[in-house]
Amino acid sequence: MTVTLPQDFARRDAAGLAAATRVRWTYIAPTLLAYWIMSMFDKSNISIVIANPTFLNDMHLAGQTKMLGWLVGSLFISYGIAAPVWGWVVTRYGPRNSTIASLIIWGLTCFWAGVAQSYGMLLASRIALGAGEAACYPITLALVANWFALRERGKATAYWWIGTMIGPMLVGLVVTSLILIIGWRGQFFALGIIALIVPLPMMWFLVCDRPEQNPAVNAAELDLIRSGAIENNGDAPGRILKDVKSVWRNYRFWLMTIAISSNAIFFWGWSGWLPTYLRSARHFTFTTSGYLTFVIYGFAVVTILIIGRVSDRVFRRAPFAGIGWASAAVFLVAAALAPSAAWSVVLMICALCAQQVGISCAEMLMHSVVGTADMAKSQGVRAFVTQMFGAFSPVMIGYILALTGGAFIVPFAYLALAVVISAGCMVALTREGF
Repeated sequence: MTVTLPQDFARRDAAGLAAATRVRWTYIAPTLLAYWIMSMFDKSNISIVIANPTFLNDMHLAGQTKMLGWLVGSLFISYGIAAPVWGWVVTRYGPRNSTIASLIIWGLTCFWAGVAQSYGMLLASRIALGAGEAACYPITLALVANWFALRERGKATAYWWIGTMIGPMLVGLVVTSLILIIGWRGQFFALGIIALIVPLPMMWFLVCDRPEQNPAVNAAELDLIRSGAIENNGDAPGRILKDVKSVWRNYRFWLMTIAISSNAIFFWGWSGWLPTYLRSARHFTFTTSGYLTFVIYGFAVVTILIIGRVSDRVFRRAPFAGIGWASAAVFLVAAALAPSAAWSVVLMICALCAQQVGISCAEMLMHSVVGTADMAKSQGVRAFVTQMFGAFSPVMIGYILALTGGAFIVPFAYLALAVVISAGCMVALTREGF
């Protein structure tokens, strides 16, 4: 007599006998971290470059704050335009293949910037880089949704999100050193090589689109991931999604998109001009301002790691996000008004740490308002809106500085208002228990 067992009986039995493997933490999370560190290197290095006197003289850009603003902001315009396309590509061809393609684009555009002989060529290289980097959010959130249970996604998000701080933190140290040793052109070549020899092989050899495709994943880990998916989550906030028929009619997704977009105004305006602010308004040397950037971002890394663990335990992320963003606005204005350079740096650290509480909780919260199947395409659209908002922030600051003779109080007030809007978006989600 033949006995027919349930199809998943063997898998469940194996899950009971073996401890869950940790492929998601040993393969996926470190690869995403390396990917984001490289992404932020390629995006943020320009903030150090435009503060370098040799670069300004070579490209005849000394005092041209409007043109410098476009060098920072142009990347985000092309980033936003290309993001929905990448959302479709990730859905169609998978996160792994999409990441490999994007990294090749990054490397080539870095080489292009290194050989640029004119402002126009350099600007074009930044636009092309933005188009390649637009893959970041659709790829990352799709992999996190596929590989991590909902109650792990705070920690998982913190794992890759610290890359957005480690990148700029190391940029202040590494890029400043590279410029001093091999020049501003040489640092572009160095970054292009790093993109091709570090995150690209990691993605090629370590990452699969889904856990069931990786032979190193055992049945227990697969059960843990599947049972913890948001669609199977019985407690708040996951249950709310069961009544949502379309991500495009989900007002919670759009509230999150507005909040993150306003945050982008703050972050890219602030980070793009931070070294220049330290050098021109607070009178630090080029070398010192670069190394201070390293210190400021270092504090943000610690903040993200702490908030990732706390938010998974509390499972309430909207209140943390709102308080963080509101506090960032206060600290930033205080930094601009501080009577001494030292106090300004301290308050800058407080502003960035508070802002990172807001945005890191928001990135975690996105997994509670969007289902797994909709993640890649929704994040392509979200990235389009976000980058369109953030793209013009460095440009706007360049114009404001030109009108105010280099005074930073008005630009900082503008950035503070942006995160106040982000905080306001969290009120409705807090009331719903997110």
